[in-house]
Amino acid sequence: MNLSTSLPDDLPWNKQQAFLLLDGTTVTELPERLKALSPGTSTVALYDCPPFNALRDISPLLVPIQIPDEPIFQFYLQHAHEEWGVLLFSHKAVHDVAAHLRKLLTVELPEGLPVVLRLADAAVAQALFGSGDQRLFGPVSCVVTPDNVNALWQPHQPQLRECPELLTPYRLSPQLNAALDNVDRRRALLELDAHLLTYFPERHDGETVAERWPILEKLATEAKGLGLSSQSELLYYANLQAWLDGTAPEQRRSITQLIHTPFLQTPAERVALAADRACLAAMHRSRP
Repeated sequence: MNLSTSLPDDLPWNKQQAFLLLDGTTVTELPERLKALSPGTSTVALYDCPPFNALRDISPLLVPIQIPDEPIFQFYLQHAHEEWGVLLFSHKAVHDVAAHLRKLLTVELPEGLPVVLRLADAAVAQALFGSGDQRLFGPVSCVVTPDNVNALWQPHQPQLRECPELLTPYRLSPQLNAALDNVDRRRALLELDAHLLTYFPERHDGETVAERWPILEKLATEAKGLGLSSQSELLYYANLQAWLDGTAPEQRRSITQLIHTPFLQTPAERVALAADRACLAAMHRSRP
């Protein structure tokens, strides 16, 4: 299924105002790109308020959409699989919706520490509005998020006609905080998927992300078991496994032993050394 052609049919286009919430951090020069697509477009920068004023150039942008055929919306659909935007509907005006969303820019962890949320990230929005907390909707009557892993759109609607007021600072429940932690892990796996498709396409099997997902999860679990924690360390480990494919059993054992022998190096240093050895072996095999 293609996200750009599978948008739900029963969305309230003619009954409510549609908005796109787009991530200015992910999309380079987002305001300029939107102006090029539609010179008369009107946008509201969520960071156009304290304490975010200095970050206005990379602000999430709230963009009113009148019809699905608009160039900006079609641009969004073409890139929906990248998950840097969310579709919203509301009976309220753009500034009412923006005022509500600004309450969620900074939230508190369960222990009270403040954190900034990437509201326009589709997976973050999915976790928030799928949590069941009716306060999060405010004036928003429908939230539709693209899910590239499962190749579908996830719609969310409030269960109450009048949602309770969202007071600030909003404190995440332990359950919602755990869901957002899973969003971080999911994002790491998607970055791993893109990396493998770019550098090892012949070894990264599966037509869709969903088909490749078990491989990605296996790599992440193995890397964690070796004490690897950062994204760069996960990519090194994935490189190692890809380069080891086709290596002679004796040489494979010799290289693999490097990541299981403590020496004086950290786990990250050991996996980097093993990856370098595997790369050299792979290069040697490819020579005529």
